[in-house]
Amino acid sequence: MSPMTELGLRFVRRPGPGGRAANLAAFGATAVVALLVTFLIAGSLGLTHRSDRIGWRSADKADPATAIGMLNLDDEQSVDGHRLSVLDVAVLKPSEPAPPGLDHAPKPGEVFVSPEVAKHWSSLSKQFGLDKPTGEISDKGLSSPEEYIVIRGVQTIPADQNPQYVSSWHDKVWDSRMLGLLIAVAFGITLVLFPILSLVGQAAGVAAKRREHRLAALRLAGATRTQVLWLSAVEQAVLGLAGALVGLVGYTVLSPLIAQIPLGGGRWYLSDITVRWWTVLVVLVAVPILSVISALIGLGRVSITPLGVVRGQTRKGVNAIRLGLLVIGPAILGYYGLRGAFVPLLIGVGFAALAVRVIGPFAVQVIGKIMAGNANRAVTLLAGRRLVDDPKGAFRPVAALVLSGFVTGFISVFMPSGDQNPNFGDMRIGVALLLSLVFLTVAASTAAGAVGTALDQAAPARALRRSGVPLQVIERAARLAAVVPVLGVGLPVVGFGALCGLALSGGKVITQGSSGLILLLGQVIVGLVLVAVAGAAGAPVLRKASAN
Repeated sequence: MSPMTELGLRFVRRPGPGGRAANLAAFGATAVVALLVTFLIAGSLGLTHRSDRIGWRSADKADPATAIGMLNLDDEQSVDGHRLSVLDVAVLKPSEPAPPGLDHAPKPGEVFVSPEVAKHWSSLSKQFGLDKPTGEISDKGLSSPEEYIVIRGVQTIPADQNPQYVSSWHDKVWDSRMLGLLIAVAFGITLVLFPILSLVGQAAGVAAKRREHRLAALRLAGATRTQVLWLSAVEQAVLGLAGALVGLVGYTVLSPLIAQIPLGGGRWYLSDITVRWWTVLVVLVAVPILSVISALIGLGRVSITPLGVVRGQTRKGVNAIRLGLLVIGPAILGYYGLRGAFVPLLIGVGFAALAVRVIGPFAVQVIGKIMAGNANRAVTLLAGRRLVDDPKGAFRPVAALVLSGFVTGFISVFMPSGDQNPNFGDMRIGVALLLSLVFLTVAASTAAGAVGTALDQAAPARALRRSGVPLQVIERAARLAAVVPVLGVGLPVVGFGALCGLALSGGKVITQGSSGLILLLGQVIVGLVLVAVAGAAGAPVLRKASAN
């Protein structure tokens, strides 16, 4: 083991003053990232598994001359208040293996039902002319344990009913509803990706900020740039790996609860969302690597100019050229609209979210200059100077929160009503799930950011206290510097998200009722509450770190 590796492991075990709080914040945030990544991967795979079992019901491209069966689906019926699907099946080649979940292909007059329909058969026996069903469909032929479906054998299906032709009962055909959900999941992942990446950067940045002066001292003592970066990589990799392990364990513990989410027609089979071995491997490798990369990016100043760290040299400002990014995302979304160009739309959403992340520091810098230039109180002056001196550092703790405003603004345009349409129900549940993921990310990022900001401001706060500035003034300035980016940048970003949603929908507000307004109001309230809680959590850390 090299000396720098051994030293890195030692720093993890004994982080020094303030290091324990930084490491715990980074560890907790990384664990949340691992949990969310595992959830997104497992959920996407779960939709694939569900579709594989029922995809044959959506087959419609087989040659009638070689087809083994014909299908006709009626999903407009109901039983005891539950939506019921009735699938008529005319078998053309009885020698073929049975459809998934059935012990044999249904003959004319035979009726197979899901377990939930079997519980309500007394209401259906007269309609289908049977005292009891021919058999029950096993879980190998159902998308959900709560699915209400009847598979009825018929002699033939009239041409005027436009039957679907099946080439094989076991074709890997995507079920239309599952495919729609997977597309929605892809958009959801794109929307939540940048808050998650911000959380990764925040988790790594908290610990990296604590290391900055220590690593700069090692550079001045003769350590090479490579050695310093390796030392930091070892520390962050250990924290990232530990967080990834806890995140995987957390997902495994929560998976029975996750399986209760009624998406796509009902709850999930636990086996559909159980983590596979390769998913574990991906999370255990990807999360630490992302953490290490984020930490090394944050330490670029140390590796190149250690004297700048020791002297507290101000970082370079942010230029206004970044404003051009605001046009790209809405332009792509407006050009393609809702015409099915899937990949370009994902790119458009990604560019819009990236614009928010990149332009945020510039907006913070502008607000800070206005505050500092018009300050008539010490609190306002200190907060303004903090924003001007390090706009990237001031924006980083609230980046995920600001990005959540973009997500909320975007989806507030797409909230249709209509209880009878199952796709609308999926959309409402998906929106609630997406916002839950986003706000979980935001909460973890804001909490880690509070600790990181407190440690970042420890040295200036210590100097101010020694010069006679009251601690209350310093703490109020820190809280103001945290709130201003949320209000000054977050609120316009909510409007920018809504603008991008309107560009995608062709200027039409699909949302009906007050649900969109409730979403926007909830976003503002949650954001302010999180900032207030984070400020209260960071105050003791700042007080303790600046005491000596």
